[in-house]
Amino acid sequence: MNKRSISPGKIILYLILAVQAMVTMYPLVWMIVSSLKDNVSFFADPWSIPKNPQFVNYVTAWKEGIQDYMVNSIVITIATLFIVIILSCAFSFMVARFPFKGAGLLVGMFFAGMMIPVHCTLVPLYSMMNGLGWLDSLWALLFPYVASGLPLAIFLTYGHYQQIPMELEEAARMDGCGVIRMFLYIFLPLAKPVISTIGILTAISVWNEFIFANIIISDPVKKTLPVGLLALKGTYNTNYAAVSAALTISAIPIIIVYILMSGKIQAGMVSGAVKS
Repeated sequence: MNKRSISPGKIILYLILAVQAMVTMYPLVWMIVSSLKDNVSFFADPWSIPKNPQFVNYVTAWKEGIQDYMVNSIVITIATLFIVIILSCAFSFMVARFPFKGAGLLVGMFFAGMMIPVHCTLVPLYSMMNGLGWLDSLWALLFPYVASGLPLAIFLTYGHYQQIPMELEEAARMDGCGVIRMFLYIFLPLAKPVISTIGILTAISVWNEFIFANIIISDPVKKTLPVGLLALKGTYNTNYAAVSAALTISAIPIIIVYILMSGKIQAGMVSGAVKS
């Protein structure tokens, strides 16, 4: 049996990928290892593997109320995902399959939204939420999160719906399928890879968002997870091992979501961003 030879180019590529994987995974591994140390070991030798794992750090993090922050983040993330997916799919379906005068300009305005840094909108959004009396409310986070997630979501779904053959739409019409039924039972299921991609990207963005939530929310009961984690840092003394445990707990939900849906990311990005 002849052994397959590996070209030097592939060896270099594999080495680069291996290095990139190690660089990417190292912070996560270091965070988990640090969460199993006591505070003294954390400062004495930050890079060592603990001989006696301190799982009590997770208990400490939980007693600090991290579960309440996590519930707030889960609620705002799920609500944002639902609204972004429904609005982007419905809007893209209408402008891609039933174009009207000015549809291209409208889509272009959404695409332009991807080039506007979110930080540029902090001051006007704060003034707006203050005027509406929505400060210290999750509603004040929901609408900006939806607005920031829609441009990319529409970019992907619009490109995807434009690729679907017209023959499929004509066949559905011949079978007596109306617009709403066509969208719900044909076009929406076909967009599952794109929806998975939107779901992961939006969930990660909302779950990790800190600056806007830190400015809008001051009530400890309504803080999201990134802002709540900041509260674990003491003024004069900080248990960094417990903070590492809290960070590990906060990373678990988004890692699970990514693992479950990662298989469709590439298909969704290619389907939404490339036209045939």
